Amino acid sequence: MNAISASLALFLAAAAAAAPVGSDAVLVRVNGVPIRQAEVVELLLKRYGAQTVDELIDETLLRQTAKKEGVAADDAEIDRRVLKLQERLGSREIFLAQLEQSGTSLAKVKEDIADEIVYERLVSKAKSLAVGDDELKKAFDENADKLGTPEAVHLRHILVATDAEAQDIVAKLKAGADFKALAREKSLAASAKTSGGDQGFVTRGNMPAEIDDLVFAMKAGDIKVVPSANGKNVFQVLEKREAKPAKFAEVKNDLREMLLGEKIKKAAPSYLADLRRKADIKPGDSAAAASAKTPPAGKP
Repeated sequence: MNAISASLALFLAAAAAAAPVGSDAVLVRVNGVPIRQAEVVELLLKRYGAQTVDELIDETLLRQTAKKEGVAADDAEIDRRVLKLQERLGSREIFLAQLEQSGTSLAKVKEDIADEIVYERLVSKAKSLAVGDDELKKAFDENADKLGTPEAVHLRHILVATDAEAQDIVAKLKAGADFKALAREKSLAASAKTSGGDQGFVTRGNMPAEIDDLVFAMKAGDIKVVPSANGKNVFQVLEKREAKPAKFAEVKNDLREMLLGEKIKKAAPSYLADLRRKADIKPGDSAAAASAKTPPAGKP
């Protein structure tokens, strides 16, 4: 989707949200020809209706089952998972900036995590899923090289169009200017407006090779201009983190969580199918009416 299409899609979504429920408001006009809310809804139902209904059926069944069995997500576990997300990005500030950039909120993330926890607990309980100590140790021995902490740098970044702009920013930074303020004012990168140019910890392989090599050769505190196809990049390394081999005692909880997650993923389709078989799922009024209007195949 190009920038114009994306902007138009956002405009249409906003217009649809603002329109009264049940109305057939005109969302946009193309050379005087109206595109109405009813047309958009009809198209969405045709393209995604069946999939969306299936997802809503599963979500409803899960909520009902959780309530019946008294399964809920505790605040401590929700907070633990939020903290893990923050640690991956480097700080709470970066985490909140990423949420703002993606158009969501901490409350919504916690709500999604709570749903995820309940889902995991329901499937694990129904299918008696667990990860034994022998299984855990075996997985560690087989994957120890992948479980260590990789080399990483904590980066700040400002993207500008010309070398003159980049050198001017470097001079201001060395004179004591605030990096975040400059990033929000000068950077062409959209994320800089919320994150202030802070990219958190970045591991090797997440940037083009020529940038990787230069950035990982920098020392903590260094500022460097690195050219790329998009313009001139001003990078500052705040901190360097050396690679560290995995230790079983330090990773076993995360590894157990990962292995259990894989089992849950495999068992989930069977669990959801079981819920559907036991549930009373009938077509709603509109679906029943549509079915009544459509004669069986081969009949007038």
